[in-house]
Amino acid sequence: MFKILSNKAQVTLLLCFGISLIFVTQLHAQIIVSELKPFTLGQWTIGSGDIARNQNICVAMRPRGPYSVTAGGDTFGGEFALLSGFDAIEYQLYFNDRPRTNGRRQLEPGVALTGLRGRRLRRNQPCNRLTANLSIIIPGVNLTAAPAGRYASNIVLLVSPE
Repeated sequence: MFKILSNKAQVTLLLCFGISLIFVTQLHAQIIVSELKPFTLGQWTIGSGDIARNQNICVAMRPRGPYSVTAGGDTFGGEFALLSGFDAIEYQLYFNDRPRTNGRRQLEPGVALTGLRGRRLRRNQPCNRLTANLSIIIPGVNLTAAPAGRYASNIVLLVSPE
């Protein structure tokens, strides 16, 4: 949940993203994504700049090979935006197949990032090492222009072997 409280010169924002995963499996292929949690963004006031959050996750597959990630938001066209009625605050979503933000690539709604490398999934073992990064940026200019209200967003990630 994302909340904007308007108080003359100050705007406070609270946000939590929901994230859904969809796995596409091919014959004899298995993918596991773990350690993925909703983003919680805390508070924001006018003039504090962008909100940026990231989390390291584990993506493992058997047999080991390249995978792709396709993302979509919950707006009409699948764009990435926080919604409150008819009001929207756009944000950017990034993915990296390494557990860091350096080298990340921006996700576009409905467009697959391909050639990603995952960890080899061992039989009957959990995905226990962080191997990838998912991050968001909500530009401060978009937050400043937002009217007061409660905002929420869901992200759908499609992870599939290539």
